[in-house]
Amino acid sequence: MIKIGVIVAHNSINMIKEVEPLLRDQCELTLIPYRQIKEMKTLYEQHHIFYDGILFGGLLAKKIIEQEVAEFPTPIFCLDITTGDFYKQIFSILNRYRDLDFSRVFIDFLNEDLNAFEVSDILKETEMPYVTKLEFSEQIYEKVFQQHVDLWESGKIDLSLTRISNIVPRLKEAGIPSVFVFPSPASILEQTQQFINELQIYNFQENQLAIGMVTIKDKDDLSDLDFKQILLHKALLEFNKKTNALSIIQKKITGFELITSLADLKSVTNDFTSCSVIHYLNETLPFQVDLGWGVGTTLYQTKKAAQTANQEASANETPCAYVIFDNDEVIGPLGEDHCIRYTNIVDPEVEQLAETLGISSLNIQKIIAAMSKMRTDQLTADDVAYHLGHTLRQANRILNKLEQKGAATTTFRKQEKLRGRPKKVYKIDFQRVNLQHDA
Repeated sequence: MIKIGVIVAHNSINMIKEVEPLLRDQCELTLIPYRQIKEMKTLYEQHHIFYDGILFGGLLAKKIIEQEVAEFPTPIFCLDITTGDFYKQIFSILNRYRDLDFSRVFIDFLNEDLNAFEVSDILKETEMPYVTKLEFSEQIYEKVFQQHVDLWESGKIDLSLTRISNIVPRLKEAGIPSVFVFPSPASILEQTQQFINELQIYNFQENQLAIGMVTIKDKDDLSDLDFKQILLHKALLEFNKKTNALSIIQKKITGFELITSLADLKSVTNDFTSCSVIHYLNETLPFQVDLGWGVGTTLYQTKKAAQTANQEASANETPCAYVIFDNDEVIGPLGEDHCIRYTNIVDPEVEQLAETLGISSLNIQKIIAAMSKMRTDQLTADDVAYHLGHTLRQANRILNKLEQKGAATTTFRKQEKLRGRPKKVYKIDFQRVNLQHDA
């Protein structure tokens, strides 16, 4: 069952408790109350590892925690006031205060532009309530409370609407008529169910199958293959003893198959930016290995992606790792400056472009990915060789074809050193070819 920790203001606990029995067959809620803003970061860090998700009682808490915490290993969600909740509350207030003048009301959860709930489309300019621009900081309770007090004592308001439950007791003590606005039970139920659905999808994705294919780099010398396989197996077991990231390690004819989950793969690849497995193996072993990771929803798709990823890695001169997803998205080589992200799925436009230029669609995809990563449309032969994993001769051949077909124009860039010939730079514009073709 889904487990959700609810970090909520102390004075809002009863609102959640009212709905909790209706959710018991869908999730397990644990209330984690706070009295001060500064407590939230500590509460999240102390509790998130025990839950599938953390639910905040309001947008205020979520905004503040987002400023304090760099990343969220456990997904977060917050209860918010829906348009329906807001106008139901307004109807209830008008039923109690029949002569209420909204220009004498302070609402501390509407922004200064009054875009929320389209209030400016309903009320005239002279009827607009007082609003505030919230500054999400540890002093927000004191600052907002003081705004209520200042407006009340200066005789500008007759009623305060607040979303901050922890200042409600202070408003009462100050004698300021106020209404605490919180999502209705039906809205809390609906929003929490939405969060449960998101967590189920997230957990499914995180538990997707991931398979790695490890092979020895130099396959020409088979004389000591069995010995290398033994050393490779030993190194994999040692790595797993340290990290516990691999569920299964099994020997195959060409190498080893590593079975894990997408969540653990994200961990060992630092969200697909590097690969601690390949780094450990190539640091530990007296020979080099390649690693291809596949991610998919079925065993067949995942194994196929892993094999293709391993082939991509083996094609590189240096040992490396690639990741391929079942949607044919490719990331690699991991941990290298020339790591790029592209797709093996080619749309008709790229296929037509490849046919016109006489260059493979895959190379075009990689060039586009390289330009995106480098944030420039100007590449040298060194750049192309580096990012596409080609020799300099192959890179020059590709760029010459682009120039001949009108997809690139050349300039020269002076070398930083005084000696040496200027470097040839190719300004690439595939769109130009499409326009010429259309003409």
